[in-house]
Amino acid sequence: MDLDVLKKFYKNKKVFITGHTGFKGIWLYLILNFLGAKVYGFSLKIQKNDDYKFYKLIKKKIRGTYGDILDYNSLKKSIFNFKPDIIFHLAAQSLVIESQKNPKLTFETNVVGTNNLINISRKIKKVKSIVIATSDKCYLNKNKFEYFKENSRIGGCEPYSLSKSFAEILIGIYINNNIFKSYKGISSVRAGNVIGGGDFAKSRILPDIIKNYKNKKIILRNPYSIRPWQHIFDVATAYLFIPVFHYRNSKKYSGPYNVGPNNKSVLNVKNLTKLFTKFLNVKYEIYYKKGKFIESKYLFLNSSKIKKQLHWKPLYSINESLKITTNWYNCYLKNKKNIFNLSNEQIKNFFHPQ
Repeated sequence: MDLDVLKKFYKNKKVFITGHTGFKGIWLYLILNFLGAKVYGFSLKIQKNDDYKFYKLIKKKIRGTYGDILDYNSLKKSIFNFKPDIIFHLAAQSLVIESQKNPKLTFETNVVGTNNLINISRKIKKVKSIVIATSDKCYLNKNKFEYFKENSRIGGCEPYSLSKSFAEILIGIYINNNIFKSYKGISSVRAGNVIGGGDFAKSRILPDIIKNYKNKKIILRNPYSIRPWQHIFDVATAYLFIPVFHYRNSKKYSGPYNVGPNNKSVLNVKNLTKLFTKFLNVKYEIYYKKGKFIESKYLFLNSSKIKKQLHWKPLYSINESLKITTNWYNCYLKNKKNIFNLSNEQIKNFFHPQ
């Protein structure tokens, strides 16, 4: 699908995003704004010492409200008042290590919160499409060289992956038992490891490198763990293509979609670290310390479904992804006032490359 189709489709569409202050959410908001949509967000209230640094730099440019997706009435009021055409549900407990520290909140947020969103949305006739971000970690991973397809067995060996597999089961129940309105489309997106400027979350490799920019030291928990790395712009456009097809045939195009990079972008953590620090033009001392939390060693995705059915494909190679990411963080480190303009310039260049 031509990227210009997205501009035509989203112009003046009302789009509601949960989790709009997070790394994926803020980029999706900015891209939708670039496409001419009317966007509104819903997220937890920002705390003083949290990791939402990107959002804090540009929050005056963003429309939204603060609330908890576990607060059914607050979420309902916000959605009913905005009356969106399309909803992207990104609000979640998204960190594997944090999930093992607080499994109760992880299950509540990722399962009950998702159910709240679906149940509210299905009662609003104007809503035609719902896209829910789950995770590639929803699959039952036995640490084998296996490419997961959408019909692969789901499951989890720790709270985060298990909560995402439960969310997938929940979405499937709504679809398969015709609980959801027939004229609405609903899909989950199982994306690989997403990189890009603006990510400051805990225990993620690129944010950890940036946080240690001054002391030039980085500790790797699992240097030989292999992940499908991909840029946020490629993932966001995969999200954006889905409602286009929901509008065409909601029943046919509902269901899950894997979103992964080309095979050359599948690297282990150590090689990604070396490549990113090379683009930063900074030499880091790399240390290794075995993590005490459960994390899968291998993770591979088969994204042939979304490529064939929705004509999506990743545009950025791993080198292009890291170059653009480096440019963003360099701006952040040297001149934060230019972040908003640079971010929009990167979006423009993605859709209309020079």
